[in-house]
Amino acid sequence: MTIRKFKLFFASDIEKEEKWLTEMSSKGLQLIKYRLFSYVFEENHEASYVYQVDFRPEADDDYFQLYEDAGWGHVTDAVKLFHYFRTDANQSGIRKLYSDKESIQDSYRRMMSFYIALFLMLIVSQSGLFLTWQGLIIQYIAIGIVLPVFILYAYMLIALRNRYNFYRRK
Repeated sequence: MTIRKFKLFFASDIEKEEKWLTEMSSKGLQLIKYRLFSYVFEENHEASYVYQVDFRPEADDDYFQLYEDAGWGHVTDAVKLFHYFRTDANQSGIRKLYSDKESIQDSYRRMMSFYIALFLMLIVSQSGLFLTWQGLIIQYIAIGIVLPVFILYAYMLIALRNRYNFYRRK
């Protein structure tokens, strides 16, 4: 039986997401697919996994082979950027890949670069709204839609920077 759960995690919350997925697995819900804040689980109380999420925009066969060689199976991905892996929770000495300080910093650096580029494209794409301002109702509606997106992006970029700095000082 499949179960769908909706949950929002920002890019800066990868560790929280991994913990939540691992907890869901211990309750018998095993991740099989992720699509836009929607996690699809298969009910299986006989298995229990530890999950790892990794941000890798240009993942190649060698990347997936490295995980496989270390005992981690690829489950799904989110828009070919965030990759979800899992390994049996009953193993002794589970070691996450890319979990050293430098690798975590590198991951947050890649995320910041990616989201800054998106944020700049958003700003450029919406500049016409401000450059052609005439005070029309539709423009106010557009501002009401665009402004929260700007705020969410700003929040996420600040959170990513804070996570990056946390690992830099660690």
